[in-house]
Amino acid sequence: MVGKQGISKQEQAEFPVFKSHEEAFDYFEEKYGEKFVFEESLDTSDGTCFYYRLIIDEEAYVKGISDLNSTGYVGMEFMKSYQPVRIMKDGSLYIIH
Repeated sequence: MVGKQGISKQEQAEFPVFKSHEEAFDYFEEKYGEKFVFEESLDTSDGTCFYYRLIIDEEAYVKGISDLNSTGYVGMEFMKSYQPVRIMKDGSLYIIH
């Protein structure tokens, strides 16, 4: 279950240590299901970084995607509707709180 605030720092501290992107992805997909959405991956100087969105307000998220597709703009409701999660190829995490 995803709270309105997403993953807390305390909850993040209780996550296992992941050894790879695949291991971390499997954990999040099992825990959050369809609310854990792939955004993009980029090659960085530290290796490949995978960007995900943990949807915390599905209604605002869907409306924001619709607005983006029709007007090219999104409001603050959309920006607050998900929590960015970055997973590096080595399994390390960066979660925006």
